[in-house]
Amino acid sequence: MKKRIIIGLGIFVGLALLFIAILSVKQEVQLKTDGNGLIEFSYPALFSVKAESVEKIEIENSYDEVHHVEITLFDFHVGTYELVERHLGNGTTFLFERITNDTWFPLPIKTVLQLGTPIVTTNSWNPQEIKHPHHPDFGVDPTVNPWGVVTTETKQMLKSNMYLSKKLTTDYGENQTSFVRELDKEIRETTAKNKSIQQSAWIFPKHIAESWTLVSEKDLFTSEDAENEWIDYSLKNQSSQLNWLTVDGPYTKLPYSIEPGTKMGYGRAMGRFEDDIALTWYEKDGSLFHESMALNSRVNLLSYLKEYEGTRWPTEYTSMWLKNAYGLQAPYVDTRFNEYIAFYLDKMTVIFDEEISKESNYVPLYADYLLSRVEHGDIIKAGDGFLIVDYFDDREETDITHASLNHELGGLKILLDAYDTSGDEKYLNVANKIVKGIESFGRNDGGWIRENGDLWYQAKPDGTFSGDDYPQLTLVDLLETQALLEKLDMPRNVYFDKMIDSKMDYLKQEDIELIEKVTNLLK
Repeated sequence: MKKRIIIGLGIFVGLALLFIAILSVKQEVQLKTDGNGLIEFSYPALFSVKAESVEKIEIENSYDEVHHVEITLFDFHVGTYELVERHLGNGTTFLFERITNDTWFPLPIKTVLQLGTPIVTTNSWNPQEIKHPHHPDFGVDPTVNPWGVVTTETKQMLKSNMYLSKKLTTDYGENQTSFVRELDKEIRETTAKNKSIQQSAWIFPKHIAESWTLVSEKDLFTSEDAENEWIDYSLKNQSSQLNWLTVDGPYTKLPYSIEPGTKMGYGRAMGRFEDDIALTWYEKDGSLFHESMALNSRVNLLSYLKEYEGTRWPTEYTSMWLKNAYGLQAPYVDTRFNEYIAFYLDKMTVIFDEEISKESNYVPLYADYLLSRVEHGDIIKAGDGFLIVDYFDDREETDITHASLNHELGGLKILLDAYDTSGDEKYLNVANKIVKGIESFGRNDGGWIRENGDLWYQAKPDGTFSGDDYPQLTLVDLLETQALLEKLDMPRNVYFDKMIDSKMDYLKQEDIELIEKVTNLLK
């Protein structure tokens, strides 16, 4: 019996080694890019590839060239290799690679970017290891900065690491599905020498491997000091650098309270879909890298907008906190993040010139969507006005959610700005209703100002307040709203000033230093 077991194990190991040996024999397919080198994709010789298909997709002053190759075994689908060249309006190009393994066995692959000219220098973007603290809601994000910058005689490139993940979904029916990615591994091994950049991996069954390269004929930074300053900042402020970029947008670490549940969940989070950090740094130092990151985020946001009838930017993963409280499921709209995105896109039309199109304004577009939700009934009535709730999906059975003060002020700014742009009274009428709603809600119980001088966080559908206000976020919103009213030649709101004074007194009482944004708005 023992002898049979040993023989059986020997046969199994032998077959496994034979299988690995067969998979290790490689062949390659070459994809020619538009002036950015030749990409070689190596895969097991056991498989075949179908003819490459190429599609061109235009987005404003940018365009994507999508190269798609199907991997087969005896004409049965095994996986895909996709290369997308994203040509931005500033002359830089992102190369997005995605390999899917749709089988139940591992798939060894290698990608090589043939540069054509020798590599002169490389600069690591991870010169030191930074230990980040564990967050009770998010855990620890194990990803690090991109691999680094590669410079040749004619080009400069920023090369990412490779991300190995699995797509998780929860299907609710009625076209409602929650999507997350479960990160299995960040592959940091990259070889850059002579005239090529190489990455390789074993892609696990039902997994996806993704990486990206930013290519420029000019220096990505205005100086070596500017690059090193960003490296140092991004290492110490982990969320500032978007590491895992894809052609569909960035994936960032999500909290544990998501569905499908996983502690290594990543998603296309609306709070980081718009790369406001890159835009801020571009205004500061004018580096091509930051400009390219911002322009790429714009392409991602406009592409995502098209997925949802061109009206909004929903969150595509379910928050268990919101689901348990209100029955809310993905996809759902977070009014605060949508406000940020609309202002971000319109801000770019002021900063950039020929790099983007200036034909569309996104604040009025989102304002129209808010008006449609008011008409739908996603409001909490208060006196002669109302509050627009923070979140909503398209299910009739979903409960009305709460309305937080910072979300209300954000929506108010959207409507006032849309009125300023268009002159259409429909925006001003709803804006006035929101002002009345803020003034009226809970008035008999003291309103939004608490006994300690701080503000309440949210108004609930049952007519009560709850939650602690953000330290200074809502204060910024109040100050910005008052400034916008003055810009429109309208009087400052008396109750808003009362809330500002109370919040300022509270912060002074608690010996909390004012942030720079508040001090600037107070000038």
